[in-house]
Amino acid sequence: MFSTATRTEVNTVQTHSTNHQAVWRCRWGALILAGGLLATANAAEAAWTAAIKPDPITRQQRCLLSSDPQTTSDGYDSTPVTLVFNGTSLLAITESELDISFNDLQLVVDKEPPFRSDKLEHKKMTLVFDQDLPGLTQKLRVGKQATVSLRFWPTWPATQLFPVTFSLAGFSKAHDSLTQGCQPPPR
Repeated sequence: MFSTATRTEVNTVQTHSTNHQAVWRCRWGALILAGGLLATANAAEAAWTAAIKPDPITRQQRCLLSSDPQTTSDGYDSTPVTLVFNGTSLLAITESELDISFNDLQLVVDKEPPFRSDKLEHKKMTLVFDQDLPGLTQKLRVGKQATVSLRFWPTWPATQLFPVTFSLAGFSKAHDSLTQGCQPPPR
């Protein structure tokens, strides 16, 4: 009534089952990889956001573009650094006091010539880039990354510049929103 399977038949069924499982593992692996790539792409788009917040300089509510915060050493500890574009300047905001005495604080977009600044605000913890704003804005819109070089005070002996790199992914979209009063740009 019941037939006994031969060893060859059992091996064939096991091999088919193992191959079937391997195909599904590959498919699931591909789906997980694709999902991870999409999440990475979405995260890259979210490197800059537009929101109505108090301006770090004037304290007035306005549309601000903010980068994802980065962390750097300040010579003693670590400090977060955020780039904020308020429409009239680009601000590098830290929680440590900056040192402009060497006249070497700068922002470089990709490998373009640097934008230099020696203007500090908010307890010397905000570096202001407000020269050639149209040129700076254009470079931020088309660039891939911006690196701000900061020096902190007090440090003795004098320390080096601390470069902090920011992705510019999503800056153009956020800037379009800024020009629309912080509303998403029309599709």
